[in-house]
This record gives sequence, structure tokens and C-alpha cells, in this order.
Amino acid sequence: MIAWKDIVRPIEAVIYKSDCFQQAIRVMREHQTDLALVKDDDNYVGYCTLSLLLDHIGDGGQIDETVTYQTDMITVPETSEAEFPHNITLIVSENRKQEATGFVTLEDARNKMNAYRLKELNEMLHGSGIGIVKMNLHYEIEFMNEEAESILGIPSDFLLLRNYKTLLTMEKDLDQVAQGETMINVSSSFNFKEMNGNFYPLRIDGKIKGIVHIFSLKEAFEKAVQELDFVRNIYSDLHAVYASSQEQIIVVDHSGKVLRVAGSFLENFWGIETPEDMVGNDWGRYTEEKKMEPDIFNMCVTQRQKVSALQTTDLSEKLWSVATPIYHEGQLERVVILLRNISEKKGSGMGENRDMSEQVAEANQLGNEVVYRSEKIETLLAELHRVAQMNSTVLLEGESGVGKEIFANNIHTSSPRHDQPYIRVNCGAIPEQLIESELFGYERGAFTGADRNGKAGYFELAHNGTLFLDEVGELPLNMQVKLLRVLQEKEIVRVGGTETISINVRLIAATNKDLEHMVQMGEFREDLYYRLNVIPFQVPPLRERKEDIFPLAIYFLEQFNQMYSFQKKFTSEAIDVLEAYEWPGNVRELQNIVERLIVLSQDDWVDEDIVVKALYGRSGSTKEEKPFAVEIMPMKEAVEKLENELIRQAINRYKTATKVSEVLKVSPATISRRMKKWKGGGENANV
Repeated sequence: MIAWKDIVRPIEAVIYKSDCFQQAIRVMREHQTDLALVKDDDNYVGYCTLSLLLDHIGDGGQIDETVTYQTDMITVPETSEAEFPHNITLIVSENRKQEATGFVTLEDARNKMNAYRLKELNEMLHGSGIGIVKMNLHYEIEFMNEEAESILGIPSDFLLLRNYKTLLTMEKDLDQVAQGETMINVSSSFNFKEMNGNFYPLRIDGKIKGIVHIFSLKEAFEKAVQELDFVRNIYSDLHAVYASSQEQIIVVDHSGKVLRVAGSFLENFWGIETPEDMVGNDWGRYTEEKKMEPDIFNMCVTQRQKVSALQTTDLSEKLWSVATPIYHEGQLERVVILLRNISEKKGSGMGENRDMSEQVAEANQLGNEVVYRSEKIETLLAELHRVAQMNSTVLLEGESGVGKEIFANNIHTSSPRHDQPYIRVNCGAIPEQLIESELFGYERGAFTGADRNGKAGYFELAHNGTLFLDEVGELPLNMQVKLLRVLQEKEIVRVGGTETISINVRLIAATNKDLEHMVQMGEFREDLYYRLNVIPFQVPPLRERKEDIFPLAIYFLEQFNQMYSFQKKFTSEAIDVLEAYEWPGNVRELQNIVERLIVLSQDDWVDEDIVVKALYGRSGSTKEEKPFAVEIMPMKEAVEKLENELIRQAINRYKTATKVSEVLKVSPATISRRMKKWKGGGENANV
């Protein structure tokens, strides 16, 4: 208990009820204070402040007039517990003889009470490893306990009144706490020390006066969580959810009741505004409403093991689901379900864009499947659909393996020519001496070995339809001249013939080369380049649209499972490794890697270690960079590049993330954070 005698200050400046303003000013000046108590005989009847005196003089009052004073004060026993009354500004304490022993303003009393409580809390938490930092609304540090000094590694006399917000590194914004929000379990770092804690708004009289940060070292926190049995359930949930940044996490008890909802909430999928609306309800209710098949929860409970499945709904929506059972002493306590929506997007919600996306989706069903979740591909498909309605020549540019032929097919199936021929020609696969006859056809007897009846070329076969010239940059210069004439005149002459044949063909060209650079080098005709480059599109590489890695991996997984009659599945950690890789070979490389994983893995689950070995364990497949600076760069960037290279080399050598963290002498959480940064498509995502 904090008594009034602990927070009052001695009475020094005293004036009497009959004194004038001049006397009151003299007394306050002598005691160097801005407040004096007013006495009537032996009793204190009020108080006078310097501001009150100045207001009197400023209003034209005389200094020889009798002083006026405030009476909103009370007297209290000095040993009674300090409590704050309403509509009172000053408190005077009395001893048992009813003699005044001190006074304090209500504002000073509150400040001293807060200081006492923080001191008591500091003493209670001493040695507990819990730090406390109190700051004002300008984020200036006003108090920190000894544990905070120990954790931060800097004495309080150096940190007091410094801006705490600028010293901390964290993703959350302290402005939200200053506005009244409480932040729980927030990760932050200070002076290279990782911390975990909570931020609370400090309220006094219902108003926010500051912010309190209660925290501990993250390593100590993680160790304590593992050691304390009463948080075993929370730790189990967190452990099962680890590395699930893009999934929705639903924790269901053994009876099917939803206990917790976290992660990326699928608001549009469930038709529910907040995750809290799901808590307490039966999981079966949602599976029945959405007609989700198969039931991942019942599969997990029945099989008593971790299961995964591609769930579909009555609206043809798709969810990749992983259910992990949590057992304690042999009894099923809960099931942690990870869900990721891999359905195709249906637009941004704006009328025109939504209609366009729906049309694109319809076009997808007519041609080869375009599997995507990224905004970049959604935008590209919408633009391709608009262009498909015209007859303009299209040039698709992009790295090898990005799937240019899929997008070319998409243009054809979205166009008015979709029911006409679609002819695909790989210009790099035809011998140079046969290219002309293959493209334009030949008459009988045109050359030795020719068909006696002659043969129609690809342009004739594509009449009224679409001709896709893949790898157009491989065309020799002499053929470029003839192709240019065909595009200009819209007619061909067969090899060995004299008669012109009119053609009506929509041309789509594709290349993984820089045609503009080839023009400058004299390797590609400038006039043909401009004829092809009417409407160019750049197909982004897979490393620039990492959101597509997951749905593509699942798509290929289903394909190969069906092809080889397997039931293989990816763990969440395996997906994280796939998403962190740069994929220099793009979608084609991803397809090949998935097939290799499916064929060579011995278990039904393809885990993290198998994927790491497949991606990073190939000798001579990638050129290792030496961990030395070869150019001048900012120190922070150089340190980050060196750290990334060390982690990559450690992964190549030791294969498992656990061993990597042990060898590099860093926590597994550090490796995880760096992998998530790569996963987000950062500068060093190729590590």
C-alpha cells in the first residue's frame, strides 16, 4: 500500500487569509515555489498559485488588495492509502493530532504513485529477465528497470530521454499504441539483441499519457516456453504453425470446436468479417456449408497422423490443406489445420476489372491451363484477353521456361479465331535448309526427296487461325527477309512454285533473346523486328512472382501423382524452401524438380531436407560466389551479402536448417527470418 505520507512534500510557503497579493508574491519568491497554502488561524482553508496572482495583476487588480485563493482541497490522514478523489486539486495530509504534515497536488500525486508502482514492479521483477521501459507520448524514455538495462546492454543514464522508437527495430508501429492499441507478443531488436514482449498504452484519468514496453530476450522467452508445462498447448500450436506465413491457421479441439484462428484470414472464402466470428463454432458447420471435400479434420482424426489434401467446394474453389494432430499422453487434444486458397482470382472487385478477369477465367478453360495467384499474371492475362479480340501481331518476350507457349495458346483460345487452326512452330528446332519449305510449303518435284504431291506449309495450315512462331530469334537472316514479305503482303509462294497464295493468319511470336540488341548487332533485321513488335508483352520470371510457386508446385504434384499412381504430399516446410529458391529455369525447372522429388522420394511426405538437397545439393550446378567484396558498396549491404552467402554454403554442405543454425552459431529463428525474407522476393532471394 502507498500512503499519503509517502508522496506529500513539506509545507514551506504559507500565507494568511488576510494577506495581500504583494505579501503572497514575496512568500513564494522566498521559498522559490509557485504555490502557497492559505491559513485562517490554525486551519488551512485553501491555496494560492503564482498563476492566480499573475492573472489578478493582468486583469488590472491592485497588489495591495486582499489575496484570493482556491478552495478545491481536502485534508486526509497521512497514514491512509493514497486514493484520488474527484474535483480536487490539492491534498493536505494530517497526523493523529490533526496537524498538517505536508501537501501534494493531484497531478504530482499521480506521477509519484506511478513512479512508486514502477519501482515496486522493478523490485519484484529483479532477476526475472523481464525488462520495463516507460516512455512519454514523444517516445522519450522516462524510466527503465535494471533488467531492461541488462537486456539492452546500455545504462539508463545514457538512454533516458532518448527516442525509444528510433532505437528499436520492429515491424509494428508504436503510433498505434499511442492511439490506444495494445500490442501482444511483438518481436523487436535493439543493438543486435532479439526481444519479445508487449506494448501497453499508459492511461491516467482515462487519457493516454505514455507507453510501457515489457519484454525479455527472445532466446530466453523461447527457452522458457519450452520448459513451462502450463504453456505446452500454446507452444504446440506455435510449433505446428512455424513457417506458415501465407496460410490461415485454425486450431480445432478433439470434438471439432474451433479454438483459435490466426494467419492470413480467408475473409472472402468464408464470408465472415473477422476470425473471431469462427471461434467457438463447430468446424463441421463450415465444411458442410462450403461442401468441402474431402474433410481434412476427419481424415486427420481417423488416420491419427498428419494429412494433406486438395479440398474443393461446391463453387469449384480450391484449398491446399494440411492437418496436424496434437497428442498429449496418448490423447488427441487438438488438430492444427493450415489452409491456403489456391483458387484462381476473380478480379479486384471493380466492375470493369472483375468482368475482364471472369472472361480470362473462361478463356483458361478453353485452352491450356494457366496456374497463377500473382497480380502480375492476372494483369498480364487481362491485357492478353483484350489484345486477343484484335488481329494485331503479338510478341511475347521472357526468359526460357516462363511458359510463353501457354500464354500464346491463351491468346488464341480467347480470340474470335478459337475454333480455327492453331499451329505452333519452334523455329530453333527446324534445320536451316528446311525452314522455308516447312513454313511456306513446296510444290511436287521442288527438291530431291520431296513428296510427289507437294506439301502445304505452316502458314497455309494456319489459314483463318493463329500461327505461333516460338524462338523467332533463331531464324537465319535469309529467312527473315521472306518472313517480312509474307507479313507485309499476306501471301506466300511455295518452294518450287510460282503461284501466290493469299493467307489470313494471326501471328504470335515469342523469344527468350533480346531482339533489340540483336538488331544493333546486325543479327536480326530491324524492319522485321518492328513488324513483330506491334504489341509486345514481357512474361515475368518466376522469381518475380513468387506467389505462383505454391499453386504451380501443387498443380505439378497432382499431375505426377496421377501419372505414376502416387499419393505424395509436400510438407509446409518443403513449400517454404521451394518458395525461397530463385528458379533460374523458371516454371520448366519447377516442373522438373517436382517430378524428381515425386519419383525419388521414398516416403509419402516430401519434406524440407529432400527439397534442400534437390535444389542446393547438385555439384557444379551453380557457381559459388566467394565471400569477399569485389566492389565498393554500403557496409550494411556488404554484410547482408556475406551473411547470405555463408547461409547458402552451409545449406549446400549440411542440408538441414537445424545443422546450419548450429554450425553458424545462430538461432533457428534467425535462419527462418532470413528464409522468409528471401521468400518475399528480396534482393538476395537467390541464396
